[in-house]
Amino acid sequence: MNEAIIEEWAEATAQAYNDSLSGLDLARVPKAVRAFIELYGQSKDMTFNSDYSPIDYFEEHPASAIGIILDTPEALELLDDDEEEALEDILGFAEAWAEFDSNQQPDLGISEADDDDDTEW
Repeated sequence: MNEAIIEEWAEATAQAYNDSLSGLDLARVPKAVRAFIELYGQSKDMTFNSDYSPIDYFEEHPASAIGIILDTPEALELLDDDEEEALEDILGFAEAWAEFDSNQQPDLGISEADDDDDTEW
């Protein structure tokens, strides 16, 4: 995926959240879902890009927003059956993407500099 489409995914994710980022903005969920569906149509045959992540542009990954929407009965009431089904399909893609992004992060732990220090405690 290129940077522009990844940024669009981040924008759709931001659309779903309320201004304080503490949960969904139910009034904006239908528009966000339509954006997720459209973006999935454009992205599903592309490979993930290790150079860019949606969390570079917004603090939550699309997988988080989609999962919250699917787990919120009030949000599901705003969607028609086709949108809900599409969102369920997109969740698998988004979770795989989140896992890919997670695997791109450096491992935190003992550095080589720590290995060089043979001091006994």
